[in-house]
Amino acid sequence: MRVAVSGCGIAGTAVSHLLATSGHDVTIFEQAAQCQAIGAGIMLQPSGQAVLNRLGILDSIARKSAKLEGIEAFLLSGRPLIELEYGALGEQQFAYGVHRGLLFQLLLTLCETSGVCVQTSTQVCDFGDKGNNVHVIDQHGTQHGPFAFLIAADGARSRLRTPARINSRTVEYDYAAIWATGPCSHIDHRLHQVIDGTNRLVGLLPIGEGQCSFFWGLRADAYDALVQQGLPAWKQDVIGMCPHAAELLDSIESFRQMTFAGYRHVRMKRWSGNKIVFLGDAAHPSSPHLGQGVNLALEDAACFADALNDTQDFQQAAARYQKLRQRKVRYYQSLTRMLTPFFQSDIPLSAACRNLGLPWLPKVPWIRRRMLQTLSGLQNGWF
Repeated sequence: MRVAVSGCGIAGTAVSHLLATSGHDVTIFEQAAQCQAIGAGIMLQPSGQAVLNRLGILDSIARKSAKLEGIEAFLLSGRPLIELEYGALGEQQFAYGVHRGLLFQLLLTLCETSGVCVQTSTQVCDFGDKGNNVHVIDQHGTQHGPFAFLIAADGARSRLRTPARINSRTVEYDYAAIWATGPCSHIDHRLHQVIDGTNRLVGLLPIGEGQCSFFWGLRADAYDALVQQGLPAWKQDVIGMCPHAAELLDSIESFRQMTFAGYRHVRMKRWSGNKIVFLGDAAHPSSPHLGQGVNLALEDAACFADALNDTQDFQQAAARYQKLRQRKVRYYQSLTRMLTPFFQSDIPLSAACRNLGLPWLPKVPWIRRRMLQTLSGLQNGWF
């Protein structure tokens, strides 16, 4: 089949390679002039590792990334809020802190070697059915095709939900984050976070080769005031919360070196329509507080590719993909939506409730195991 993919991100490149190796003729349409990863670091959980191992690039990722033994979060006072160790699930359980650019480049290389065509400076804004085929329509109104079907992998703000006539419910979070990458020699084997109420959040994620991914949580409408306040004053605030961040912040000379990104939660009743299917953040975006976005996207890509290979029919494959993925994705979306206000919100008493209850939950063995399975991307539903 001839297949069109909108979006040259993690989900788009992964599914394109998998389909191309099964014999399909795949074209990726990317709105940017050059394909490149946006963002800093990601946590590659055991669920995502399984997909990359299948693709043959996990070893390449591991050599240049940081092996993570667990996560930790502290209050401003220094009191531990939560500490989880992957080893409690088994000796071979761990995560990797990975630079998003490394993962993206390896996936893009796989696409090139498997014959995927990548067309840049082309934003897919609409599509139209013509008999048994579909034509995609770019920002200039130009039609491309025909294709057997279209894969929407164009991220949380996908433009294709409306033309697909799929009902969705969107929640725009009031909070956002600043992301950056730089040297950090003090944190090397776990995600380290410091939390002040529900208004300030700082984190350091090791991503290998002496580098960390840094993030600072803030209200989305406070970013402009932060820039006007000036870099030195902001750095002083961050270091006051997290002294380990000083080394990384020394390498930042302008806010332009960092990425500012907001969050949104979108609930779609269906992930497919006539000749279109949605994968990754295009299908189920949420806030990043559980760190599952990339892992779920990789699993989506593998699941849909397998379903198409088994059925050789797009509609059957799309239905099977949603049936197999829906329960797990709904769990992670619902849990993230439930937890986010306890870490970034203006809800009174949420910080007090979090600080009182969260440290005790891992002390219960069954709950600790469930928390670790969720963190690892291995939990498939509420029960």
